[in-house]
Amino acid sequence: RGMQAVGARARTLRMLGSAAIMLAWVGCGRLSAYFECDLSAWDVAAGALIVREAGGIVTALDGSEHTIATRPLLASNTASHAEL
Repeated sequence: RGMQAVGARARTLRMLGSAAIMLAWVGCGRLSAYFECDLSAWDVAAGALIVREAGGIVTALDGSEHTIATRPLLASNTASHAEL
């Protein structure tokens, strides 16, 4: 469902199978955003920090605050986060 919603408006979709690399790529600007519905804390803790330190935004999929216990994740640059 999420891929269909975003795919219609996105230029490309990439899924590499590693939350860590996807979040690092959001942090360095290689990707505009990354979202996932069910991740564990060990999958995202370092990557979420990288995104935040680079000036990006990390929230739950519903827009609420992302914490260590949050499983659904949306990480993006400040320009695209609200639209996603």
